[in-house]
Amino acid sequence: MSNTTWWERYEDDVCVVSTDSSLSVARALPLTGLIYSARMQGQQMRDSDGVFAQFYEALRLPDYFGWSWNALRDCLTDLHWISTKHFLLTIDDADAVLSESAEERKILSRALNDAV
Repeated sequence: MSNTTWWERYEDDVCVVSTDSSLSVARALPLTGLIYSARMQGQQMRDSDGVFAQFYEALRLPDYFGWSWNALRDCLTDLHWISTKHFLLTIDDADAVLSESAEERKILSRALNDAV
């Protein structure tokens, strides 16, 4: 990921970093408790269908997932089928995610912000 990211929010819950940056394990993981970790491939997320597929597989979204932005947001804000309170989502090649659609990147950004 380049030094200029398409989405930046540095807080306790969400952190987007470039690949040449160093993020300590202590900063990435919660202090205590179980954690669900998922790794997604940004190269497979160039359009909305790819985004939905990567989240569907990585988070084991329920069969009723509606394959739309609203459905993704709804699922991200209520991950009741995963029995943990802490999540670590990693997207390799994040620059590729929705790289040709700034509007959809904003929608994904809002969905992730709403989820935390």
